[in-house]
Amino acid sequence: MKQYKFYATALLCFALSADILTRALSDEEFDEFVSEIEDFINVSSSNVWATNNDDYFSSEDASSVDYGTFDFIIAGGGTGGGILANRLSEQESFTVLLVEAGKARAAIVDVLGLNGYLVASEWNWAYNTTKQTTGCLGSVDQRCALTSGKGLGGSSSINEGFNARGNHKDFDQWADLGDIGWSFEDCLPYFKKSENTKFSVSASDKPYHGFDGMQSLSIAEDTPILTDALLSAFEELGNAYVDYNGETQYGVGRPQYYLDKNTRATTAHSYIFPALNRTNLNVTVESLVTKVILSNKTATGIEFWKNGTKYTATAGKEVIVSAGAINSPQLLMLSGIGPEDELNKHGIEIIADLPVGENYQDHPLFPGVYYRTNGTWYNNTLLENLDLWRDDHRPLVVGFGIQTINYFNSEGNNSIIPEVEIVAVGPPAASKSSGVFLGYNDTYVKTLDFLDSTTDFCLNLLLLHPQNTGRVTLKSSSAKDYPVIDYDYFGNDDDVEIMYNAIQYALKLNETEGFKRLGAYQLYPSVPDCDPYYDALSKDWWICSIRYSCAAGLHILGTTRFGVDPEKSVVDPDLKVHGIENLRVVDAGVIPSEISGHLNAFVAMVAEKAADIIKSAHQ
Repeated sequence: MKQYKFYATALLCFALSADILTRALSDEEFDEFVSEIEDFINVSSSNVWATNNDDYFSSEDASSVDYGTFDFIIAGGGTGGGILANRLSEQESFTVLLVEAGKARAAIVDVLGLNGYLVASEWNWAYNTTKQTTGCLGSVDQRCALTSGKGLGGSSSINEGFNARGNHKDFDQWADLGDIGWSFEDCLPYFKKSENTKFSVSASDKPYHGFDGMQSLSIAEDTPILTDALLSAFEELGNAYVDYNGETQYGVGRPQYYLDKNTRATTAHSYIFPALNRTNLNVTVESLVTKVILSNKTATGIEFWKNGTKYTATAGKEVIVSAGAINSPQLLMLSGIGPEDELNKHGIEIIADLPVGENYQDHPLFPGVYYRTNGTWYNNTLLENLDLWRDDHRPLVVGFGIQTINYFNSEGNNSIIPEVEIVAVGPPAASKSSGVFLGYNDTYVKTLDFLDSTTDFCLNLLLLHPQNTGRVTLKSSSAKDYPVIDYDYFGNDDDVEIMYNAIQYALKLNETEGFKRLGAYQLYPSVPDCDPYYDALSKDWWICSIRYSCAAGLHILGTTRFGVDPEKSVVDPDLKVHGIENLRVVDAGVIPSEISGHLNAFVAMVAEKAADIIKSAHQ
């Protein structure tokens, strides 16, 4: 344990250095901060993503070193794991070990608007799907690029920091299926528990927000002229201005961000770092969990690798798997929990035959509606933008330049679950490098060379409830190998039709006074595999464009879904793995079906709820 104590001290120093970013930085501190960011950007520009986990290992047959005994062991320090580490260690009688595969922190994490460099770095697992036949056809090797956070805070450290819970009916349909305890009414207190809402809330929306939680939520300043014009344009189409996380989701609203003043409010920033001085919390990073140790169908600990050394740690009460909707199913299968045919294929002893890895779902993204305006914004150097960030100003204080958010269904019925989310993304995010971020191949990256990051914006359309599912399986029985991810993006023709209808709705914005005030006119990127065969802007052209230009929406869930039937689910409504004692899963994988929003808020809610369930079980 001496090794841990040294490393915890280092982590605490990291936490303290992060904390100063929510206070005024001296010129000297700011210069050092900028230098760290510039160094990170230089390194990420030449980063080559790992394609396996070899770096953690020496020999897989190495003997293990005892890391100690803890009441709770949490595998994964991302959104869910970070919250659990804080909440469980609140109880002084509990000892907690948090094991994270990625790093502790980097200065650039705190600047939400620089997340593209994090996506290009070792902070991203950078998985890819199998070769696609119905979507991502313009991507490298026709494989959808999947961004997944690797480091304390997980995806909350590298995503756009956007908070969108989903529709109230998303939750109620699970309760109707027998998943007791997960209706919207059940979940709302835990959404509120995590939140420290900093923006003004109307009387009707106030019951839906929390104001004394751990994670700060803010609405950033507008982009002059642009934000108001976009809001006005959507209002002309019949959308009232709303707080989409409040009483009603339908309408148009300003984006709500995980922001603590100017600093990205990751779960590491909000939950882990403030708890590092607790003597009952142990944290180890750059440590890959490779196995849940099971005895008589009871989880007794974990095996993990760090710096070429294999360790085992013992859990006195529970092992909690919080490695995400891709890594958690891989870990469970490597441990003997998964589909019988899959485990037999790799010679893994079957401890529990459960549908682990099945029911993979994501939100397919179509970003192909671009506009140019007569205005110019944020034509600055990196240093100038960081100076603006220092004073809580755009563009870097927000993620991905998001301006507005709107929800759509083709029936125009606000009493049902929306089909598509429409996000207006403004300068400087709509840029020549957009294709790289989306995972396009060289040919399709070049199709966006016309974009000007100071004048242009785009509409990103997210299909919220795709009708097909995929699966995560194993490449081999070795934890060195990445998992195999198979999902047919836009594999259902009805889903393509829904997206086409949403595009036609979005194009109505062309005739609004809001767009006319901007001098906005539509830009049509070339689609090399569609242009020779279809008339531009025809229905066939749009459908072809959807298939070639779409990307993964990166809201992956469902692979360890909760439910009451072990034949259809992996964990029960209390998130305990069916048939296994002292083992739970707490991450996006437990969500049974896609929500009409983004995952960060949802996973935070799940973790807050799980913490109370676990505490109650061990009083």
